[in-house]
Amino acid sequence: MAPTIPDCDFIRELGSGSTADVYLYRQHNLNREVAVKVGKSRQDRSFDKAFEKEAKIMAQLSTHPYIVSIYGSGLTPQTSLPYLVLEYAPHGSYKEIMRSRRLTVAEVLDLGVKLTGALQTAHRHGIIHRDIKPANILVTSANQPALSDFGISTSIYESKSRTGFSVPWAPPEVLTGKGGGTETSDIYSLGATLYGLLAGKSPFEYIFHPRTQNELAQHIVSDELPKNAIPNVPKEVEQILLKAMNKDPDARYLSAQKFGRAMQQAQEDCGFNMTPFVAEDCDQFPARHTMPQSGQGRFGAKVAVPKRKRSKKPLVIAIAALAAVAIVVAVFVFGVMPRMDTGKSNQRTQVNTMQTPQNDKTDSDNAKNKKNRNTQNNAQKDDVANEDAGAAVPQAANLVGTSDGQNVTFTWGNPAPKAGDTYAWAEVQDGAAAPGTQTTIVKEPKVTLNAESGKPQTCIQVSIVRADGHMSATPTMACAVTKQ
Repeated sequence: MAPTIPDCDFIRELGSGSTADVYLYRQHNLNREVAVKVGKSRQDRSFDKAFEKEAKIMAQLSTHPYIVSIYGSGLTPQTSLPYLVLEYAPHGSYKEIMRSRRLTVAEVLDLGVKLTGALQTAHRHGIIHRDIKPANILVTSANQPALSDFGISTSIYESKSRTGFSVPWAPPEVLTGKGGGTETSDIYSLGATLYGLLAGKSPFEYIFHPRTQNELAQHIVSDELPKNAIPNVPKEVEQILLKAMNKDPDARYLSAQKFGRAMQQAQEDCGFNMTPFVAEDCDQFPARHTMPQSGQGRFGAKVAVPKRKRSKKPLVIAIAALAAVAIVVAVFVFGVMPRMDTGKSNQRTQVNTMQTPQNDKTDSDNAKNKKNRNTQNNAQKDDVANEDAGAAVPQAANLVGTSDGQNVTFTWGNPAPKAGDTYAWAEVQDGAAAPGTQTTIVKEPKVTLNAESGKPQTCIQVSIVRADGHMSATPTMACAVTKQ
């Protein structure tokens, strides 16, 4: 029977564990659904202390958009059971998602950047989670991930404790008792979780098919994961996850921020939208990163064109290619350059808020392109030509958003302003224009909109529009955290 919780109406049971039950209630005064975690012990004071500790930990972290919020705690009136009132995540956890399907590379990288931001925030407060796994990553009403269950978390000064870990996701040093959890142990568990979401099972279950938990633990401690084990996963993404799961803690990423930055770089390399890294005192995007050249990637996205080996085609094809280059250069010099300001292209390339406009190439880049020209085929030359043409109208620069809890204000810069410039903006969700949202034209590089209640972040995209109607080939996107 569900216990009585002050100012709450019981709805239904959500789940049950060895030490606690979780129920769905509705709060009277705020008319919102909440998850209430209730301890099972009625006499053991250690359980009360554990709940009190978890409440204090979550109170420090719950303002983060990707960590479950805590609303209150106490003891049940009749039975004196400890309880926590938590944010309700109606869409379950990534454990259920993993059972139903494998996540795409884009989904895993997006999730990884968000959760490394959550981990960086926890670690900055001296808190180690110690049980990161798909079941402890919930999906909120806004369809965003939220790290949960800090019940066995500890501080970095209590790392010798070994209570409560999940074997499939635990690092070797925890399984062998050499450590009870550090920042790098959390990084291992998150790496294993992301790997599992790509594979459909935890890493060593996917590779070795163990029959028992002891056999699984032995594989984790003794065996290496093979390379190229998951189909259709880029090498650079696999390398990031394998580094996070290195058996030597000192060989892993030494901070959650470094892990997140590596995944942001992989997003850029694969042509995906770069997910903001949200953590205290950290920039959302790397200070410097390069714009990928146009090219069709393995996942239908624009990706950087790799260096190719010297062509082995007949000499006549090479001569034809050089002739094509000469024609392209002549057309560009005598036909395109005089009308550069009015040029327009449909070619689109990946951008982010910290990006330098594509037409600001350095002398060294031009020298490098000239050196490699004889080894690239005609398709590469066409891509570069289209990319340069599309840079006539630059992207908006330094797009940032700030929230005061009620309103969100975005500002941006124009790296090459011209008379008559205006700006087209629209709210976006998951990298695309939000349903029902129309593009709005403004004259000043600033826009303010209402922050929706309960929405963890607000995102917009902005393009520069010239007086002749031409606009940035690719809009710039940024997000502002709005969850209070």
